[in-house]
Amino acid sequence: MEGKQINVLLISQQKDIDLTGFKYLHYYLLKNNINSTLLFIPETKKENFGSIKNFISKLNPVLIGFSLMSDSYLQTRELTRYIKDNFKTKIIWGGIHPTITPEQCLEYADFVCIGEGEKTMLETAYAISNGKDPKQINNLCYLDGGRMIRNPLYPLIADIDSLPQGDHVPISGFVQESDGKIISLDKRMFAKYSRFKGKIYDVMSSRGCPFSCTYCVNHFIKKLYENNNNIRRRSIETVIQEVEKAVRDNPDLEYINFMDDCFLSCDNDYLRKFCEEYKKRIRLPFWVKATPAYINEEKVKILKDAGLAWIEIGLQSGSDRVLKEIYNRKSLKADFLNSQKLFVKYNISSICDVILDNPFETEGDKLEMIQTFMDAPKPFYPQFFSLTFYHGTKIREMVEKEHPEAIRDEDSLKKDYMLYHKNAINDMIRLSAFMPGKRMKKIVDLYKTDKNGLKFKISLTAAKMSLLLTEPIVYFRIIKMSLNGSYVRTFKIMPTYFKKGLHRYLNQFKN
Repeated sequence: MEGKQINVLLISQQKDIDLTGFKYLHYYLLKNNINSTLLFIPETKKENFGSIKNFISKLNPVLIGFSLMSDSYLQTRELTRYIKDNFKTKIIWGGIHPTITPEQCLEYADFVCIGEGEKTMLETAYAISNGKDPKQINNLCYLDGGRMIRNPLYPLIADIDSLPQGDHVPISGFVQESDGKIISLDKRMFAKYSRFKGKIYDVMSSRGCPFSCTYCVNHFIKKLYENNNNIRRRSIETVIQEVEKAVRDNPDLEYINFMDDCFLSCDNDYLRKFCEEYKKRIRLPFWVKATPAYINEEKVKILKDAGLAWIEIGLQSGSDRVLKEIYNRKSLKADFLNSQKLFVKYNISSICDVILDNPFETEGDKLEMIQTFMDAPKPFYPQFFSLTFYHGTKIREMVEKEHPEAIRDEDSLKKDYMLYHKNAINDMIRLSAFMPGKRMKKIVDLYKTDKNGLKFKISLTAAKMSLLLTEPIVYFRIIKMSLNGSYVRTFKIMPTYFKKGLHRYLNQFKN
């Protein structure tokens, strides 16, 4: 392909533009002599499609690729229709939603890429550029006479060190603003549209998840790749070099965020060596995601010494019955409580993920969730999600069989999973993460005595009103804890958190 320029356009319509996997794909194409261009469209408006048309006309790509999750399917569908009405360029969809529902996506896209897409995207671009039919390329799905053809899969990339490293602000990147103008992506524009004003660098040190939770697409991916449970890790040196470059090129970075599904699903020897190198060469506070079952005091000590500031953990439910029987979780309530004790002991700020609106949960399960939060050492910040029945997940199969009314009442393509049902017991679950235990116990006792009684309603309303002040104070305390108690650094960094924190805060008032 030497001497021949092959233009490919990658489009994302997700609200956040700091998409790690998308950037890695972009750099993989660039490394292999594809002139890849990224276009981020955080807010899709039909009146802005004209400027996208002009952008595509100037670029003249041989292939247009969309990366989408279920919540951006409708927007991607509309833009794809428009592009196909105006261009003959082939369009391929990839990402989580096309992987689990290729039949639905092929109503609009020419091709769907199933699973990992680096090699498939590269070979498809080469084939189309050379006037060849790409239909024999692995991982592709397409329609033939109205029948879906599904090609075999390439094996998962075993050596993920072979994938190229990217930049914090990707080269050849553009973003469409709300007025329709398409602007070259520089640090200013990246800060405007990223989650934390561009002050956090996202990096992945591994691919894969050790669990197969029923609500998660990882359960589907493991079946897709014949139950391949292996966590594929990059070498310590490769990860550290990427982060070193990011820090060198972006001296205003505040944190490093490791996006791995479970950063701590490794042995202590690997973790110790990694943290030694990180402490020696990076010296910035960092975030990780982890499952409580993988957390112990030795690991917490190692991480804290290296600069761990934030950890996001998945509790999901305070009921062991729900965790084991409904979610297929190997991490239980006791694991969460032990983890939270360690985080408070070592002054590590924690975010706890919890799933609400589960039709399988009984009132007893929900009261157990409240008790779990009451028993947990504070502070921590709860992050609530409304259980969404995405196509391809085990939980959807279960609900279709046992609680079909829950499926009828929900459109997973339109649902905002951050908005949970506003009812008394969900309100109490939220309150239990912030309220002192004695006060929360009185509210729970009133609920058990007479959930429709005036005393309970007055008590709950008063607690919710107090939360208007309590929640921001807790958020401030946790941020200060992440900065080793420094008020000066906390006030300095608060603007970085404002956009995301305000969004989470206001969600409690939405229906």
